[in-house]
Amino acid sequence: METGELMDFTGKRVAVIGAGRSGYAAAVALLARGAAVEAYDRQPQSALPHAELLAQRGIPLYAQTEAPARLNGYDIVIVSPGVPPTHPVFEQATTAGVPVWSEIELAYRISHAPIVAITGTNGKTTTTALVYHMLRTMGLSAYLCGNIAGTENDLTLTEAAERAQPHEWLIAEVSSFQLLHTLTFRPRIAVITNIRHDHLDYHGSWEAYAQAKGKILANQTADDWAVLNRDDAGIRWLLEHGGAGQGRAQIVWFSADEPIVQLFDKTLDLSATPMPALQGKHNLENALAAAQVAAILGGRADQVRDALATFRGVPHRMELVGAWAGVRYINNSMCTNADALEQSLRATPKPCLVIAGGVDKNNSIQQLAQSLAHYARYVLLIGRDGRAIGEALQQRGYPDWEYTETLERAVERARALARAGETVILAPGCASFDQFRNFAERGERFKQLVREAFACVG
Repeated sequence: METGELMDFTGKRVAVIGAGRSGYAAAVALLARGAAVEAYDRQPQSALPHAELLAQRGIPLYAQTEAPARLNGYDIVIVSPGVPPTHPVFEQATTAGVPVWSEIELAYRISHAPIVAITGTNGKTTTTALVYHMLRTMGLSAYLCGNIAGTENDLTLTEAAERAQPHEWLIAEVSSFQLLHTLTFRPRIAVITNIRHDHLDYHGSWEAYAQAKGKILANQTADDWAVLNRDDAGIRWLLEHGGAGQGRAQIVWFSADEPIVQLFDKTLDLSATPMPALQGKHNLENALAAAQVAAILGGRADQVRDALATFRGVPHRMELVGAWAGVRYINNSMCTNADALEQSLRATPKPCLVIAGGVDKNNSIQQLAQSLAHYARYVLLIGRDGRAIGEALQQRGYPDWEYTETLERAVERARALARAGETVILAPGCASFDQFRNFAERGERFKQLVREAFACVG
């Protein structure tokens, strides 16, 4: 199926499960195309920011209701990324013969513009933002959209698909949750940064998680491209084991061990190219992935160099908050798993004091403790699983930690403990939903606390 082929939903009855940002966008797009749409959400109406907007458009909202009691009579079910694969609605849909789509499947079907889709365990947000910046530097018109959060745009893929013209590009971050429920989704260029251990609480196993990521490649043809990390064992496993990861696209590899990109006019060595906002090996990989996308689209070396030099980074990803009394403060709230923690701390200026903890998604307490013990001078632990991380540090004979429980107390203690020349970094290695709505709220709170702590300092 080509993008934009299925435009008319007249007479279709659609249940949208999850009335958040992506669910609202899907409901509005379907309504505009003639569908009879009903929205469901387990939250009370007072907790749903889009409730009033749905009402204004005449879309029924069933709050505090996870899903329709029966799916007979529906033509399509659109599910939020927050609905786990074990939810009974999926079995009900199979029994009733009703297709289940994610919001990005709908977006693909209504889009007239080609899609660059980026996924991966770590680095996907930085890579997505960098691809967008690079294409804009090349003079191409593009929309930054999808699962990417904390940016000034915050467009869902559906919202961007509604706006984009055929000559424009949709640069979309897509998650394993979104990819899991795709049927025809086919990006013109697919990028996988890496596949590590993450979201095991959602997918149930690493193999299921990897296969969900691999669906980004499943419908690609020989006219499409797949930009893949040659050094990543997870990606190699995916390609070797077939299934959802076995597409037919032209594969373009990138490798931090060989950081060379052949562009339209010349070869560029990224290890010798200034990239002020992209420090560390993991960011070299992100830059290589983005540069390969630019190469596919005819980018010149000077354009790629300019984009790398002027890229300002992504909020909550190794974001410098400021420096006071000779101490740097870095907000890395987007670091939500053990692999991201290790990569982040490897790139952090030392000595460093690390604020970590929250909800461990992947049974990775020991791995988190190993990275903290190796890289941190002192560890301040917060959240539901912070104490368990501390106990794992203690078992390793690492004494320089304390459980502060809250982020507020952690920032207060960090200010008291940090010495000139050191770095304080929020690098949780865990999810945020025990104390915050999401990682962005956690990062904004950290920045606020740091700035308030030094409000009287020049």
